[in-house]
Amino acid sequence: MRISAICAALLFAAACSGGPTPSRGTSVPVAVTSASAPETAQELTPESAAEAFRTWTVNDDLARASADGLLAQAWSDDSQLAVDAAEFRAAAAAGTAPKRHTFGKPTLWVPRVTGFPQWFVASVERDGKRVLLAFIRKNAESRFRLSLAVTPGKGVKLPKVPLDDDGYAARVAADDQQGLLTSPGAVASLQAAVADEGPRSFSARVLKEGPYTTGLFTANQKAAQKAAKNGFERTSTFTVPVLPVFALRTADGSALVLYPLTCDTATARDDAADTAPVPAPKEFAHLLPGGDTELLDAVTLHEIGSLQFAAVVPVHKGGDERPKAVVIARGGAVTRINSS
Repeated sequence: MRISAICAALLFAAACSGGPTPSRGTSVPVAVTSASAPETAQELTPESAAEAFRTWTVNDDLARASADGLLAQAWSDDSQLAVDAAEFRAAAAAGTAPKRHTFGKPTLWVPRVTGFPQWFVASVERDGKRVLLAFIRKNAESRFRLSLAVTPGKGVKLPKVPLDDDGYAARVAADDQQGLLTSPGAVASLQAAVADEGPRSFSARVLKEGPYTTGLFTANQKAAQKAAKNGFERTSTFTVPVLPVFALRTADGSALVLYPLTCDTATARDDAADTAPVPAPKEFAHLLPGGDTELLDAVTLHEIGSLQFAAVVPVHKGGDERPKAVVIARGGAVTRINSS
């Protein structure tokens, strides 16, 4: 049995007794919840969300302190599952320990949810920088796991999310466009279109230009031009995965939306007759078997990115005034490499 599993089984009670969020250090934390035991509370409340967040930080730190990628993945879900797996593989390939984090006191935005899935968002300082973490619990037999984590851009001021008298935030349904410029569920598609097509995209009419929209298009265009000089054709395509979207009502009636995107960057040789393998970038060697960047023997290399974003969808006031939605935060990483 793994050491982490033994600790989890023996010290379950200690994890649930409360205490400070773990700090980065040399010691390995031992107060954890079993990686196989689900939470027992059925109703999502601000109090149960706070306990779920605290329990997750303890287990995340244990996984990182012991370099236990399987334990880390047991506490992640959706696109974050691939992000964590890639991070731990990179650390193992480099012969280093995964980065451990310190957390400040979180602000929790907990919607009133009937049934499952249950979810909440934490706004918290991680290593001195603000991050937004979305947690989800998909059924009564599972626990809260981290679904995505995004870091606001430099100089970005997060919108205020008000709480009612009982401490709950207001949820916005993914398909609810009432009073908004667009529905929360449509934001990912709009961003994907702008990232693929640039400022000429029709979607650019409702999505503000910036580093996470037109900036992605520009960066990929420059990368394609650089690749062409070396005899390669490089294209990037953004798609919307079938994964949860998290949306909360802000103080001015807008919606704060957290969601994932997938980016497939394909690289092939300009000369179709040249069947030599396309080398993978050295920084992604950990995603290949044995870390061999020359191992792929097909003519097209695919870098799959599991990306995560947060955006603000403004109130639609009508008339000539039409403010645009703005993407304010980003997370994720290249998580997979394959060939075709």
